[in-house]
Amino acid sequence: MVRSVIRPFWAAVIVLLAVCIGGSHQQQCTTPTRLRGRCISIYECESILNFFKDRLLTWEERDFLQRSQCSGATSGRAPYVCCPGNGASPVVAPTGAPAATVRPNTAAPANDVSQQLAGGLLPNPKKNECGTSIGIRIYGGENADIDEFPWLAMLQYENRKLERKYSCGGSLINQRYVITAAHCVIGEVERKEGKLVGVRLGEYNTNTEIDCVQEDQEQICADPPIDAGVESSLPHPQYDEASHANDIALVRLAQTIQYTDFVKPVCLPLTDFRASNEGEVNYVTGFGRTLKGSRSVIKQKLGIKVYNHERCREKYATKNAVITANQLCAGGEFAKDSCHGDSGGPLMKLQKVWFLEGVVSYGNRCGLEDWPGIYTHVPAYMDWVRSSIRA
Repeated sequence: MVRSVIRPFWAAVIVLLAVCIGGSHQQQCTTPTRLRGRCISIYECESILNFFKDRLLTWEERDFLQRSQCSGATSGRAPYVCCPGNGASPVVAPTGAPAATVRPNTAAPANDVSQQLAGGLLPNPKKNECGTSIGIRIYGGENADIDEFPWLAMLQYENRKLERKYSCGGSLINQRYVITAAHCVIGEVERKEGKLVGVRLGEYNTNTEIDCVQEDQEQICADPPIDAGVESSLPHPQYDEASHANDIALVRLAQTIQYTDFVKPVCLPLTDFRASNEGEVNYVTGFGRTLKGSRSVIKQKLGIKVYNHERCREKYATKNAVITANQLCAGGEFAKDSCHGDSGGPLMKLQKVWFLEGVVSYGNRCGLEDWPGIYTHVPAYMDWVRSSIRA
């Protein structure tokens, strides 16, 4: 499935935790940190305005602002927020956790880490059980090493003529599951490519049976790729095909995968994961279209910079598209981008080990100057991932 050209849409969901309680003039409300406040224009709320202005916001801070939205104000400019009545500065907490419970520089209890790892179903980054890559020519990139990014998956489809082809990508996260984009498992992909029937792991060169590279005077060969059937696929329940909102899915493999030097899982973000800021370099990998051909036969890699979220939002607004806090923008450099065939593949951040920070979703064509690609931001969906996977 190719990354599609954007189409008009409205954001599917904005979680509003500010609860209006009534009042004849300025509605009373409750802030995300459970303080009493007033629903007023953000431009009249000095504590919030002064805290967030003139700097790049983290994902948690953008989410906090969304959760601070309220309705019922009778004057002032939109947007309206629940402004703390005592003038307190915001205390930003991860989604789903009250800010008052957050203690900086405090290690999470062991049982909390276990919960984050879905009771042991996910590999532990702190024990190097994932995200290890010894060693992208994605649009403008370069060849990856033969043992680099061993979690990259290729998704295979079968059409009505029983013809099979590989299209989307994905990331292995444990011995039974691959994360990809929702548009790689339902919708247009079914109409154009067919039914998702298989996943290939450990591929490096699609033109050779056994993949080998020459390093100095030594030939290094990879194990044969692993082909697994698909037991089931689970797109996010709030995925919207027209808008690409919540463009993430889980694919359950029909067999248990045995890890090798060339097939390993990527790490998923824990609560202490630091989301990337503007200008930080993340990596994408895949077999998508390059400058020289319709599709690369060798696994590619490419480093791209995280793009300013507000500027990204403004640019895509000109295409009648809404960029949400659950999406991340990256790229925007001429001829360097994830592209056709890379959908569902990983956007990765290195923090001692490799973490999956984004899933390739869509963009405005490929490799256009100052037009970043859009990625589903994985940290925003970890609760859904943990609740959806099973042994």
